[in-house]
Amino acid sequence: MDSLMERELESTVQSMHGNGSFIAGSVRLLDYDTTNNNVLIRGSACFGTPGFGIAELTQAIAQDTNFVAAKAAGISLSSNPVIIDFCLIGFAPNTKDQGIVYTEMTWFTNTPPTLNGESGPYPVYIPSAIADNPGVMVYWPIQAIGGTAPTATGETWPVSPATSIGADQTDFNYTGLISAIYHALTGNVAALPNAPASLTSISNAIIYIHCDSGVNRTGAAAVGYLMSYGSQVSALSLPSTPAAPYTVAQAQTAANLAPPSNDTSPPGGSDIPVACAYCNLLSTGIVDATLVEECVPLSFS
Repeated sequence: MDSLMERELESTVQSMHGNGSFIAGSVRLLDYDTTNNNVLIRGSACFGTPGFGIAELTQAIAQDTNFVAAKAAGISLSSNPVIIDFCLIGFAPNTKDQGIVYTEMTWFTNTPPTLNGESGPYPVYIPSAIADNPGVMVYWPIQAIGGTAPTATGETWPVSPATSIGADQTDFNYTGLISAIYHALTGNVAALPNAPASLTSISNAIIYIHCDSGVNRTGAAAVGYLMSYGSQVSALSLPSTPAAPYTVAQAQTAANLAPPSNDTSPPGGSDIPVACAYCNLLSTGIVDATLVEECVPLSFS
């Protein structure tokens, strides 16, 4: 009976993913910065979704087992934190994802800009007009590469990943996204590309990365971040400031220690080929080089 109830509960939770809905178990700590009292969080919910706002986010963070280490290191959650919201959702016109993105934009401002969800350049910043919240929505989609991605050393890319990872800092620019997440966490506003003048500092902040499920695009962002920067969260077993990037497999394993409740194969999300291409670029300096050993992902089966 208990097993049946658990399966039914899991089925109910899984059905909630993909709608930008708030799922407390999908709110997980990836890293923190004690200098500025900032935390990096992955989640599934879009602000403006019924039942999800700053209070619900901070409550879910406080309940995350990974937050224990951050609290012990001196991190505290402000009752009214700055929100740096990285929205990773691309969209075609008149689609569900477009509606989700616009719902979130109108949570930040009554005068949302017109967005192009299919091509860059990104990011687009939407500064908050919410009273007592000097935050910003950072619209920066992750784009899947397409085709059957390589999964073994020496395999080639059927579709060049250049547009998705932004080797020349154009289009979707996953490469720039990963470094921007790090600069936001560490309070380095000057390193954020084209940051709005209203964003003068980032402290006592929640750096929040999400898509509409918290699994695929969010997982890809988490893996790219952990590969490049590791984490202060000891439970993730990737110490910060690595001498060289961690492998994709190491980062996937770490990301799966901070998963949403229905994390899927491969660990960390099924948009992992974007992270593999980013890893290849870091390792070889070539945007579409054949897959090298350190960039081979964990099993897709």
